[in-house]
Amino acid sequence: MENIFKQVEKNIDELVTNNVDWSVCASEKELLEARSGKLKLRFMDREIPDEWLGDIKGKRVLCLAGAGGLQAPLLACAGAMVTVIDISEKMLDRDREIAKREKLSMDIIKGNMCDLSMFGDGYFDHIINPLSLMYVPEPYAVFKECYRVLKKGGVFIMAAPCPINYVCDYVEDENGGYYKAVHKMPYFSKDHDDSDWIEYGHSMETYLGGLIRSGFIINGYAECQMEDITELYFMARAIKCGDIY
Repeated sequence: MENIFKQVEKNIDELVTNNVDWSVCASEKELLEARSGKLKLRFMDREIPDEWLGDIKGKRVLCLAGAGGLQAPLLACAGAMVTVIDISEKMLDRDREIAKREKLSMDIIKGNMCDLSMFGDGYFDHIINPLSLMYVPEPYAVFKECYRVLKKGGVFIMAAPCPINYVCDYVEDENGGYYKAVHKMPYFSKDHDDSDWIEYGHSMETYLGGLIRSGFIINGYAECQMEDITELYFMARAIKCGDIY
């Protein structure tokens, strides 16, 4: 398992070096707007609904596997007490650069999203987890930890790829090609090619069922359809209502 996460770390570091879109930091305009009370957090080509976040000023917020200089600095500018944890040092460097330039106070930690043992029970008010669970073999391990470190009434917001991202392959033909469902879930990239890329495709039962099994109540759901018809993502909001253990 450790070797899997070492490879994931290397893969993400390389993506940052290549300046992929989602590793682009928050703009000066976005930071200024967050300071003035107009916080906007991106979800692909949409935004997290304002009512999902509520008033985060003075709240403890964990950006889980959320480094890259995007969410964490914006939340800090909006007045939240922000902690960001990520497996990629290069992603974390983006947050360090903005924190230094903008004089923001943020706790920036290198770590694995499956292990939040450095935090006590009920420590955070909010956890925001952008697209990252596709790098984890078992999301339930993450959900259990998130439930533990959230306060009662705390909010967990997560985003992940829908299964169709992994079920279909593109088939070329004389008519321009088509998508064909060829893979069963769960999906593991190493089962289908010899590259160093590691990614997991999880079912909606694993995601939503895992949240419920962990004790969360889901009270928000949204999808984002990209131009490619098999590139579909979802976002869920869940709350911790009480202890189940």
